[in-house]
Amino acid sequence: MPNVVIVRNTYPDEKALKNVLKYVLDKAVAVGGYGVYPNMDAAYLQMKFVKEAFYQTDALQLKHFFITLDHSETTYIDDAELLQLGFVAGQVFQEYQMVYGIHYDGSHIHLHLVMNTTSFLDGHQYSDGITMFNRLCETLKTLYSEDVEPTEQSKEACEYQ
Repeated sequence: MPNVVIVRNTYPDEKALKNVLKYVLDKAVAVGGYGVYPNMDAAYLQMKFVKEAFYQTDALQLKHFFITLDHSETTYIDDAELLQLGFVAGQVFQEYQMVYGIHYDGSHIHLHLVMNTTSFLDGHQYSDGITMFNRLCETLKTLYSEDVEPTEQSKEACEYQ
């Protein structure tokens, strides 16, 4: 089962937003977006626009997390399905713009996700802690619970770094 890993960092300013978007999108072999166009410059400007429209430029800029696959999962989860998991994450977080990109680091395949912490609906800041991440983990468990026997890594769906 895919595993969700949250990168714990404060990402305090616009520079952090630009840097993380650049890292995720420039190194990606395939990209997608939810509520935003998955291009470095466009995503940055669209996320920045939402923050400025709701006067949230001094708030936490983003949440960065990734969905990892263990080696056995790469045999039945292809790039298209992995990108679809990015869209599923967008549906879980609903009102937050998100871009995602597939990275190959050797045999380790994972999907990086960058979420704008300012709601595009009403401008409130993301404040649900790990609640929505746990919901994403439960969604992944539901999608993949019958596919394979769980490995030691996949028994714990969420990991926080």
